[in-house]
Amino acid sequence: MRFARILIIGGLCLGGVPAVTTAQSRAAVEVRNAVGPLEQQAKPLTGALPRRKSAEPADYPWELRRIGAKAALIVQVTLDRSGRVAEIRRAQGPLLQPAIGSPSDVAAERVAADAVLRSVATALTTWRFDEPASPITFQLSFGFVAGQASHSLTDPSEVLPAQVAAAPWAAAEGAMPTSKALQPPKKTKYVKPVYPKAALDARVQGEVLLEIVIATDGRVADARILKSIPQLDQAAIEATLAARYEPVAINGLPVRVTSMVTHTFSFKTKTE
Repeated sequence: MRFARILIIGGLCLGGVPAVTTAQSRAAVEVRNAVGPLEQQAKPLTGALPRRKSAEPADYPWELRRIGAKAALIVQVTLDRSGRVAEIRRAQGPLLQPAIGSPSDVAAERVAADAVLRSVATALTTWRFDEPASPITFQLSFGFVAGQASHSLTDPSEVLPAQVAAAPWAAAEGAMPTSKALQPPKKTKYVKPVYPKAALDARVQGEVLLEIVIATDGRVADARILKSIPQLDQAAIEATLAARYEPVAINGLPVRVTSMVTHTFSFKTKTE
Protein backbone atom coordinates (compact mmCIF):
# COMPACT_ATOMS: atom_id res chain seq x y z
CA MET A 1 0.00 0.00 0.00
CA ARG A 2 1.06 3.58 -0.65
CA PHE A 3 0.25 6.68 1.34
CA ALA A 4 -1.86 9.04 -0.73
CA ARG A 5 -0.18 12.31 -1.63
CA ILE A 6 -3.48 14.15 -1.64
CA LEU A 7 -4.04 17.85 -1.14
CA ILE A 8 -4.10 17.65 2.62
CA ILE A 9 -0.41 16.75 2.66
CA GLY A 10 1.23 18.30 -0.36
CA GLY A 11 -0.77 21.37 -1.37
CA LEU A 12 -2.66 21.89 -4.61
CA CYS A 13 -1.39 18.90 -6.53
CA LEU A 14 -4.58 17.63 -8.15
CA GLY A 15 -5.56 20.59 -10.28
CA GLY A 16 -7.94 23.16 -8.80
CA VAL A 17 -11.47 23.84 -9.97
CA PRO A 18 -13.78 26.73 -9.13
CA ALA A 19 -14.75 26.71 -5.49
CA VAL A 20 -18.30 28.02 -5.87
CA THR A 21 -20.86 26.34 -8.08
CA THR A 22 -24.56 26.58 -8.73
CA ALA A 23 -26.94 24.74 -6.42
CA GLN A 24 -27.79 21.23 -7.52
CA SER A 25 -31.43 20.43 -8.22
CA ARG A 26 -31.26 16.63 -8.01
CA ALA A 27 -31.03 14.89 -4.65
CA ALA A 28 -27.53 13.61 -3.97
CA VAL A 29 -26.76 9.92 -4.19
CA GLU A 30 -26.47 8.40 -0.72
CA VAL A 31 -22.91 7.85 0.46
CA ARG A 32 -22.59 4.23 1.56
CA ASN A 33 -20.26 2.78 4.17
CA ALA A 34 -20.52 -0.74 2.76
CA VAL A 35 -20.38 -2.24 -0.72
CA GLY A 36 -23.67 -1.75 -2.58
CA PRO A 37 -25.46 -4.23 -4.85
CA LEU A 38 -24.36 -2.53 -8.08
CA GLU A 39 -20.73 -2.28 -6.96
CA GLN A 40 -20.78 -6.03 -6.27
CA GLN A 41 -21.74 -6.63 -9.91
CA ALA A 42 -19.59 -3.91 -11.46
CA LYS A 43 -16.25 -4.48 -13.15
CA PRO A 44 -13.21 -2.64 -11.74
CA LEU A 45 -12.05 0.05 -14.13
CA THR A 46 -9.08 -0.87 -16.30
CA GLY A 47 -7.53 1.85 -18.38
CA ALA A 48 -9.04 5.30 -18.83
CA LEU A 49 -12.41 6.48 -17.60
CA PRO A 50 -15.22 6.75 -20.13
CA ARG A 51 -15.52 10.25 -21.58
CA ARG A 52 -17.11 12.54 -19.04
CA LYS A 53 -19.94 14.55 -20.57
CA SER A 54 -20.65 16.75 -17.55
CA ALA A 55 -19.08 17.27 -14.15
CA GLU A 56 -19.99 19.93 -11.60
CA PRO A 57 -17.07 20.65 -9.26
CA ALA A 58 -17.55 20.10 -5.56
CA ASP A 59 -18.57 23.15 -3.55
CA TYR A 60 -16.11 24.33 -0.90
CA PRO A 61 -18.08 24.01 2.38
CA TRP A 62 -18.26 27.05 4.62
CA GLU A 63 -17.93 24.66 7.57
CA LEU A 64 -14.46 23.78 6.30
CA ARG A 65 -13.49 27.41 5.74
CA ARG A 66 -14.63 28.18 9.28
CA ILE A 67 -11.76 26.19 10.78
CA GLY A 68 -9.33 26.95 7.95
CA ALA A 69 -8.89 23.23 7.40
CA LYS A 70 -7.66 21.13 4.51
CA ALA A 71 -9.60 17.95 3.77
CA ALA A 72 -9.04 14.76 1.81
CA LEU A 73 -11.56 12.07 0.93
CA ILE A 74 -11.40 8.89 -1.15
CA VAL A 75 -14.64 7.44 -2.51
CA GLN A 76 -15.54 4.37 -4.54
CA VAL A 77 -17.72 5.44 -7.48
CA THR A 78 -19.90 3.03 -9.45
CA LEU A 79 -21.43 3.92 -12.81
CA ASP A 80 -24.53 2.22 -14.16
CA ARG A 81 -25.10 1.39 -17.83
CA SER A 82 -26.48 4.88 -18.51
CA GLY A 83 -23.23 6.54 -17.41
CA ARG A 84 -24.71 7.97 -14.21
CA VAL A 85 -23.11 7.73 -10.79
CA ALA A 86 -25.41 5.16 -9.20
CA GLU A 87 -23.49 4.36 -6.01
CA ILE A 88 -20.92 6.18 -3.89
CA ARG A 89 -19.08 4.43 -1.09
CA ARG A 90 -16.80 6.14 1.38
CA ALA A 91 -13.44 4.38 1.08
CA GLN A 92 -11.28 6.60 3.31
CA GLY A 93 -11.74 9.88 5.15
CA PRO A 94 -12.70 12.60 5.29
CA LEU A 95 -9.30 13.41 6.78
CA LEU A 96 -9.07 16.97 8.11
CA GLN A 97 -6.02 19.08 8.86
CA PRO A 98 -7.10 22.16 10.87
CA ALA A 99 -5.21 25.43 10.59
CA ILE A 100 -3.11 26.69 13.48
CA GLY A 101 -4.90 29.59 15.15
CA SER A 102 -8.40 28.61 14.05
CA PRO A 103 -10.88 27.85 16.83
CA SER A 104 -11.72 24.20 16.46
CA ASP A 105 -13.02 21.26 18.44
CA VAL A 106 -14.19 17.73 17.81
CA ALA A 107 -17.75 18.85 17.10
CA ALA A 108 -16.67 21.52 14.59
CA GLU A 109 -14.40 19.06 12.79
CA ARG A 110 -17.18 16.47 12.64
CA VAL A 111 -19.54 19.04 11.12
CA ALA A 112 -16.88 20.02 8.56
CA ALA A 113 -16.23 16.37 7.65
CA ASP A 114 -19.95 15.78 7.11
CA ALA A 115 -20.09 18.87 4.89
CA VAL A 116 -17.22 17.54 2.76
CA LEU A 117 -19.09 14.26 2.27
CA ARG A 118 -22.26 16.11 1.24
CA SER A 119 -20.35 18.33 -1.16
CA VAL A 120 -18.70 15.39 -2.93
CA ALA A 121 -21.93 13.40 -3.14
CA THR A 122 -23.85 16.38 -4.52
CA ALA A 123 -21.22 17.01 -7.18
CA LEU A 124 -20.91 13.36 -8.22
CA THR A 125 -24.67 13.11 -8.60
CA THR A 126 -24.45 15.57 -11.51
CA TRP A 127 -21.65 13.74 -13.34
CA ARG A 128 -22.46 12.04 -16.64
CA PHE A 129 -20.21 9.70 -18.64
CA ASP A 130 -20.45 7.91 -21.96
CA GLU A 131 -22.44 4.74 -21.42
CA PRO A 132 -20.17 1.84 -20.40
CA ALA A 133 -20.81 -1.66 -21.77
CA SER A 134 -21.51 -2.77 -18.19
CA PRO A 135 -21.41 -1.14 -14.75
CA ILE A 136 -17.89 -0.11 -13.72
CA THR A 137 -16.39 0.95 -10.40
CA PHE A 138 -13.32 3.04 -9.54
CA GLN A 139 -11.83 5.23 -6.80
CA LEU A 140 -11.61 9.01 -6.84
CA SER A 141 -9.73 11.20 -4.38
CA PHE A 142 -11.03 14.67 -3.54
CA GLY A 143 -8.97 17.42 -1.96
CA PHE A 144 -10.10 20.70 -0.41
CA VAL A 145 -7.38 23.30 0.15
CA ALA A 146 -7.36 27.11 0.33
CA GLY A 147 -10.80 27.61 -1.15
CA GLN A 148 -10.30 25.18 -4.03
CA ALA A 149 -11.70 21.70 -4.52
CA SER A 150 -10.08 19.18 -6.84
CA HIS A 151 -10.27 15.51 -7.71
CA SER A 152 -8.22 12.74 -9.27
CA LEU A 153 -8.54 9.10 -10.25
CA THR A 154 -6.85 7.16 -7.46
CA ASP A 155 -5.09 3.83 -7.29
CA PRO A 156 -6.86 1.46 -4.83
CA SER A 157 -3.54 1.00 -3.01
CA GLU A 158 -3.47 4.66 -1.92
CA VAL A 159 -3.87 5.10 1.86
CA LEU A 160 -4.69 8.22 3.84
CA PRO A 161 -2.84 8.80 7.12
CA ALA A 162 -4.83 8.09 10.27
CA GLN A 163 -4.45 11.74 11.30
CA VAL A 164 -2.34 14.81 10.62
CA ALA A 165 -1.17 17.61 12.89
CA ALA A 166 -2.50 21.14 12.58
CA ALA A 167 -0.59 23.28 10.08
CA PRO A 168 -0.36 26.95 9.05
CA TRP A 169 -3.40 28.17 7.14
CA ALA A 170 -2.78 27.05 3.57
CA ALA A 171 -4.71 29.92 1.97
CA ALA A 172 -2.28 32.47 3.42
CA GLU A 173 0.84 30.77 2.06
CA GLY A 174 2.82 33.32 0.05
CA ALA A 175 0.48 36.20 0.94
CA MET A 176 1.82 39.37 2.60
CA PRO A 177 0.23 40.41 5.90
CA THR A 178 -1.08 43.95 6.01
CA SER A 179 0.45 46.25 8.60
CA LYS A 180 1.39 49.88 9.12
CA ALA A 181 3.87 49.54 6.27
CA LEU A 182 1.37 47.76 4.01
CA GLN A 183 -2.05 49.22 4.62
CA PRO A 184 -5.14 47.05 4.15
CA PRO A 185 -6.64 47.66 0.70
CA LYS A 186 -9.73 49.79 0.24
CA LYS A 187 -12.98 47.87 0.10
CA THR A 188 -14.82 48.54 -3.18
CA LYS A 189 -17.84 46.35 -2.49
CA TYR A 190 -19.39 45.75 0.91
CA VAL A 191 -21.94 43.00 1.45
CA LYS A 192 -24.00 43.21 4.60
CA PRO A 193 -24.32 39.89 6.44
CA VAL A 194 -27.81 38.46 6.71
CA TYR A 195 -28.68 38.10 10.38
CA PRO A 196 -29.85 34.48 10.75
CA LYS A 197 -33.40 34.34 12.05
CA ALA A 198 -32.53 31.57 14.49
CA ALA A 199 -29.77 33.75 15.97
CA LEU A 200 -32.15 36.72 16.25
CA ASP A 201 -34.81 34.59 17.92
CA ALA A 202 -32.20 33.27 20.36
CA ARG A 203 -30.93 36.83 20.92
CA VAL A 204 -27.39 35.92 19.88
CA GLN A 205 -25.20 38.90 19.13
CA GLY A 206 -21.55 39.92 19.13
CA GLU A 207 -18.50 40.20 16.90
CA VAL A 208 -17.15 37.61 14.46
CA LEU A 209 -13.49 38.13 13.55
CA LEU A 210 -12.13 36.69 10.32
CA GLU A 211 -8.77 36.49 8.62
CA ILE A 212 -9.01 36.85 4.86
CA VAL A 213 -6.77 36.43 1.84
CA ILE A 214 -7.24 39.04 -0.89
CA ALA A 215 -6.23 37.87 -4.36
CA THR A 216 -4.39 39.99 -6.91
CA ASP A 217 -7.70 40.87 -8.60
CA GLY A 218 -9.32 42.11 -5.38
CA ARG A 219 -11.44 39.03 -4.75
CA VAL A 220 -11.53 37.39 -1.34
CA ALA A 221 -9.77 34.13 -2.11
CA ASP A 222 -10.53 32.56 1.27
CA ALA A 223 -11.65 33.39 4.79
CA ARG A 224 -11.42 31.69 8.16
CA ILE A 225 -12.80 32.42 11.59
CA LEU A 226 -10.50 33.65 14.37
CA LYS A 227 -13.21 34.68 16.86
CA SER A 228 -16.29 32.53 16.55
CA ILE A 229 -19.96 32.86 17.36
CA PRO A 230 -21.22 29.55 15.94
CA GLN A 231 -24.73 30.77 15.08
CA LEU A 232 -23.30 33.73 13.15
CA ASP A 233 -20.17 32.29 11.52
CA GLN A 234 -21.81 31.21 8.25
CA ALA A 235 -23.39 34.60 7.66
CA ALA A 236 -20.08 36.33 8.36
CA ILE A 237 -18.15 34.05 6.00
CA GLU A 238 -20.65 34.35 3.14
CA ALA A 239 -20.74 38.15 3.34
CA THR A 240 -16.95 38.35 3.55
CA LEU A 241 -16.43 36.17 0.47
CA ALA A 242 -18.79 38.38 -1.55
CA ALA A 243 -16.82 41.58 -0.79
CA ARG A 244 -14.30 43.11 -3.19
CA TYR A 245 -11.14 45.18 -2.63
CA GLU A 246 -8.77 47.32 -4.60
CA PRO A 247 -5.93 45.10 -5.85
CA VAL A 248 -2.65 45.59 -4.02
CA ALA A 249 0.59 46.17 -5.92
CA ILE A 250 4.15 46.59 -4.68
CA ASN A 251 6.59 48.21 -7.10
CA GLY A 252 3.98 47.74 -9.80
CA LEU A 253 3.61 44.01 -9.20
CA PRO A 254 0.26 42.61 -7.95
CA VAL A 255 0.47 40.72 -4.65
CA ARG A 256 -1.81 38.64 -2.48
CA VAL A 257 -2.33 39.98 1.04
CA THR A 258 -3.94 38.91 4.29
CA SER A 259 -6.11 41.17 6.40
CA MET A 260 -8.68 41.09 9.20
CA VAL A 261 -12.41 41.68 8.96
CA THR A 262 -14.88 42.11 11.81
CA HIS A 263 -18.65 41.74 11.48
CA THR A 264 -20.71 43.08 14.37
CA PHE A 265 -24.17 41.59 14.90
CA SER A 266 -26.51 43.41 17.28
CA PHE A 267 -30.25 43.52 17.90
CA LYS A 268 -30.44 47.27 17.31
CA THR A 269 -28.52 47.45 14.07
CA LYS A 270 -29.14 43.89 12.79
CA THR A 271 -25.66 43.92 11.18
CA GLU A 272 -22.94 46.50 10.87
